[in-house]
Amino acid sequence: MERLNRPFIVASKPILNIQDLRIALAINDADFIELRIDYMDNPLEIDYSLLKDKKVIVTLREFNEGGAKLHDPNIKIELLKRLRDLGILYDVEVSFIERFNVEYNNAIVSMHFIGLKPNIDYVIEKVLRYRDRAFIVKIVVEPFPGYRNFLIQLLELGENIAAFPMSIDPLERIAYALLGSKLIYGYIDTPTAKGQLHYRQLKELINLIHNIINKNI
Repeated sequence: MERLNRPFIVASKPILNIQDLRIALAINDADFIELRIDYMDNPLEIDYSLLKDKKVIVTLREFNEGGAKLHDPNIKIELLKRLRDLGILYDVEVSFIERFNVEYNNAIVSMHFIGLKPNIDYVIEKVLRYRDRAFIVKIVVEPFPGYRNFLIQLLELGENIAAFPMSIDPLERIAYALLGSKLIYGYIDTPTAKGQLHYRQLKELINLIHNIINKNI
């Protein structure tokens, strides 16, 4: 029986100012720290060279995919260029890549479907298009009839797929992590999505389950 691989545990934090950034960077017991800079008025005011070689994911989420504030696309284009030059991991939406032709090699390429039921053929086509160059392709959906099977189909498309629901039930996020989703998100002090647990709770639960299962293989 094959060993169960643990997903990356991401500790996520809304960043409104430099103090929030210091709090997030003090975390050293998660696989990645997600810096949700879409909460900032000016995401370019951060000196991103300070993040070089740190295990961070920088996310300027699009407003229509769950972002906190609406930002000028040119700000995001400049941001991604800075991060790319520094070798810092970032999350960028498929919709943004296709509108502005930005680089996504070794990035987290994401799709978030809020308030709508996505077409499975459309999503599979996007996953297959981006999976070979992306670090991880991530798909998040709000629950709709059949969403559980929908997400499982996506997890079968590769080893670098993250797929999970934006559900109020945190057990669903854990379930998809156990089924092969490469990322599971928890919060540091303020949830950034429905159904998030504290990242330390997630780490404890995921490690416990994986240790039990792998011990018996």
